[in-house]
Amino acid sequence: MRLMRRRTYLVSFLMMLCATSVQAQMPVSPLIVSQTDVIQFTPAIPTGGVRKGSCWTESIAVNRTGAWRCAVGNGISDPCFTIPANRTQLVCGANPALKTNGFVLKLTKPLPKSSLPDRKPEPWLFRLADNSICEAMTGTLPAVNGEPARWSCAIHIRDQVRPAGVVTALTPGKIWLADKFPESAVSHGPPTAKKFEPEKVPVKVIWE
Repeated sequence: MRLMRRRTYLVSFLMMLCATSVQAQMPVSPLIVSQTDVIQFTPAIPTGGVRKGSCWTESIAVNRTGAWRCAVGNGISDPCFTIPANRTQLVCGANPALKTNGFVLKLTKPLPKSSLPDRKPEPWLFRLADNSICEAMTGTLPAVNGEPARWSCAIHIRDQVRPAGVVTALTPGKIWLADKFPESAVSHGPPTAKKFEPEKVPVKVIWE
C-alpha cells in the first residue's frame, strides 16, 4: 500500500515538473503589452542630397504644429517637419517606425501662416502588438461600417510590405486599443448592409 502511494506521489511530481518545464518554454504572447509609449516625433536632420519644394498647407497626416503638406517636384510629401533652427528647411519622408530618416527640403518660398497654431497632437504612426505598422492616410479615406478608416496597416518584412487591414479608432489609456478590421471589411463605395466587428488590438508605440 505504501509502495503504491509512493508511486502515485512520484507520478504526480513528474507530471508537475513536466508541466512547469513546458510552460517555461512557451513563448510569451506577442499581444501582451504592459504600456503604450506615446512619443512626439522630432526628426533628425538627414545627410545626403537636398531637394527643393514648397508647402501650401498644414499636414493632413499629422495633426500638430510644425508639420506641413508640401510639393516636391511632381509629387506630394506629407508630413514635412520644420527644423527649429532653420526656417528655410524641413525634413520630409522620415518614418520612425521604419527607422528611415527621409530627406531635407529646401523651401523655394516661405511657409504659409498657420491657420491652427494650437493644434492638439494626435496619433500619426503606431505599431500594434501584432507588429503591424499603421499610418495615417492622406487621400480619400475608405470606410468600414460607414465609418472612415483613417489608418492603413501593413506588415514590413525586409523589402516586402503586406497589407494588414485598417484601423478606424483608437481608445486611449495606459494601454491604447486599436479597432482593427481586415482588408475584406473595407468599402470604397456605398456602405454595405453587412456589419463587421473590430479586433481590439493593443498598441505598443504611438508617434505623434
